[in-house]
Amino acid sequence: MYSHGDGYLKINTYAGAGLLLIAFIVVVAAVVLSLGCADDGGTGVNESVDAHTLNNGTELSGQWDGSTVNTSTGYYFSVRLEENPSTGYQWNLTTTDGIKIVEDEFEPPENEDIVGAPGFHVWTFRIMDNETQQIDAIYKRPWENVTGEEDTFSLALEVEGEPVVPADGDDVEYIYGTANVDNIEIMVMESFPVQVSVQATGNLKDGCTVIDEANITTERTGNTFNVHIPTKRPKDAMCTQALEAFEINVPLDVYGLEKGNYTVDVNGVQDSFELQNDNVIE
Repeated sequence: MYSHGDGYLKINTYAGAGLLLIAFIVVVAAVVLSLGCADDGGTGVNESVDAHTLNNGTELSGQWDGSTVNTSTGYYFSVRLEENPSTGYQWNLTTTDGIKIVEDEFEPPENEDIVGAPGFHVWTFRIMDNETQQIDAIYKRPWENVTGEEDTFSLALEVEGEPVVPADGDDVEYIYGTANVDNIEIMVMESFPVQVSVQATGNLKDGCTVIDEANITTERTGNTFNVHIPTKRPKDAMCTQALEAFEINVPLDVYGLEKGNYTVDVNGVQDSFELQNDNVIE
């Protein structure tokens, strides 16, 4: 028998408050749990980057640890991981046969006056073969045994395309990198259909490094053109350390594009242009 007296109402109020408190605790716990899953916990893991497409010339950080990316043969990319050789620790990196290390260098800390400050170990790779490729690295002192507590980095690559067959001696004699582009200028010719090219200027890091024109790539994703300008220099060459200025013009395939605004990204430097009309002859 239900009663509407004071005693019943008081008990029901407490019960409702208790249910609300429980619901609030559950919501808070769910939020905390979701944040905990998103946090990398100091390992550099970021689940949200899984199954991304790896474009030519991309640089990856430790946040890509444990990820799988889709990419193509012939592409260059780099991985940058924090390293502190002053402690004796260093990254020991291995790859499957379909990935070639074309450059391996250590970048010291920006402020070298700070004793013990970490720098970055940077590897540049070229994808030589298709199917599944793998990169694995472990951070440890070389003379110590593996305990399972070390920091690690792994990256899986699902690769499409034909295997790369390098020119005789080309990959043996040269080290490849990415051009340091300081400025780009987009040139739109007054013609119809419209022709567009991008002029990139910058500096090469020494007297032996040149633009690897044969491997310049241009890809369009939506309204963005991604242009990658690589470099090469002979291995073991004695090079002057003075910067060498460069200027190079790269044509863009704009025929058939609809009118609108388009972005051009050349090694991380961006600019844009506008097509006033659909760029096609009817």
